[in-house]
Formats: sequence, structure tokens, C-alpha cells
Amino acid sequence: MDKEQALERLGKAYEPGAVLFYEGDPGSKLWVINEGHVQLTRRVCSEDIVIETLGPGEFCGELALVTGDGQPTTATVVDAARILVVEASQFETLIRSNGELSIRMLKKLAGRLNEAHFRISVLQMRNTLGRVMLQLLHEIEHSEANNKATIPVDLAYILGIDEAELKGLIDKLLMKNLITLSKENVYSIVDREEYERFMNYLALGDRYAYLDK
Repeated sequence: MDKEQALERLGKAYEPGAVLFYEGDPGSKLWVINEGHVQLTRRVCSEDIVIETLGPGEFCGELALVTGDGQPTTATVVDAARILVVEASQFETLIRSNGELSIRMLKKLAGRLNEAHFRISVLQMRNTLGRVMLQLLHEIEHSEANNKATIPVDLAYILGIDEAELKGLIDKLLMKNLITLSKENVYSIVDREEYERFMNYLALGDRYAYLDK
């Protein structure tokens, strides 16, 4: 069965806002995105934190299938999507018969684990300016361009702050000449060493803030 036949047989259309699964749900399916985008979020301290946004060719739901534990995230359709739905009973057969898919899945799982560890480190930093700087540095390090990246449109949501506060923090970084920012929202770090020094200073202040109480 080729891709088109699979989509015809197992593919399903989803409207924006549709939830594929909720955090804690048992693993019952693998969702492979053919069209559209799906956002993975996790509940942390009464806030929904964006873990990842998936696009065509990517998949979700596999972790709960592999471990037998509940879903670690909630998966919500962002825009009109068409998704290939693989039932749990078909999952093992698919993995055993497709070595390339198995390797892709292992790499994806490792990447998601690393990203989850990063998100936790960001959320543990109480200083909001430090959290913004850490996230911006992360985007730069994962950008294909040299020392350039676009500020994510959902950055405020990812960090659990409002848009007005985020704008004020970005303005503060511009005033301190730590970053430059174009009209297209593409930024670069002016002096990497100075940037990291100031970010570490904020992290230390965050760590020892209890001494001022």
C-alpha cells in the first residue's frame, strides 16, 4: 500500500482546535501528519506550555505507545489538517517492517527528550528576562542561519508571559545592545560572550534570590 492508498484508507481530516489526545490519555494510536500542523503542550503550574509544533511528515503519540504510559502532552490541531491514523495493533507491524521509520522515530524521541529537558530548565528560571534570553539563545543555536533567527510568533505563550511583557523585555535587550532586531522580527546576538555573561548573571541572581528575603 503506497502513501496515497494509505491516506485514502486511514487518513482523516481535522479542523483547527481538534484535540488528538490529552495529557495522561493511554496510548492507542500513532498520528502521522500529512497536511497542517499539530501543537504539543504540557500543563506546568496551571499553565499550558508549548513543547513543540509539528508539521507535514512528522508524527505524535508514539511515546505512549512505546512506553505504555499515558500521553506526556496534549496534541491540538492548529490549522486544517489531514492525518494518517495508525492503530496500536498496526503500530508494531509498521515498526518491524520499516527500518527507516524505526530510526526516524528513535531520533525523534531523543530530540523530544532533549527539548523537554531544555523546557524544564527554562521554566525553572524565575527571572523572566533570563528566560527570554535563554530561549532566544536556544533559537539561535538551532537556526540554520549564522547567528540569526526569527522570534517565534508564540514566544510569549511558550514562556508563559503576556505579549506586552515580552515586548518590554525585548526592548530592554535592544537598549542594552545585546541583540539587534529587524522589521521582519529576525534578531541576532551582538556579542555572544557578553550576552551569555549577562544571562548567567541573571541566573545566579535567580538562584540566590532567597538570601535577600
